[in-house]
Amino acid sequence: MVLEGLAQAGLSVPVLPDGAFYVYIDVSTTGMDAMRFCQRALQEAHVALPPGHDFGPHAGATHVRLSYAASRDDLKEGMTRLSRFMQSLT
Repeated sequence: MVLEGLAQAGLSVPVLPDGAFYVYIDVSTTGMDAMRFCQRALQEAHVALPPGHDFGPHAGATHVRLSYAASRDDLKEGMTRLSRFMQSLT
């Protein structure tokens, strides 16, 4: 459900999760670095995402992390909000 929602929102997950409870999302196509993307997603869509550099230096400036350790209803709402946010960027 999360991977579908991210794809529909136009967000890329370069490495599919394998037993994890999170996805690492490439936000470089938005023209923002990860920190700015996270700030705007929180302010404009009320979706909290940590920037990738919080989890290590690899692609930290261009990736954000989304945990899917939540209820299906919360995840669905989060995907809806992220999708609207992404649409507002175009």
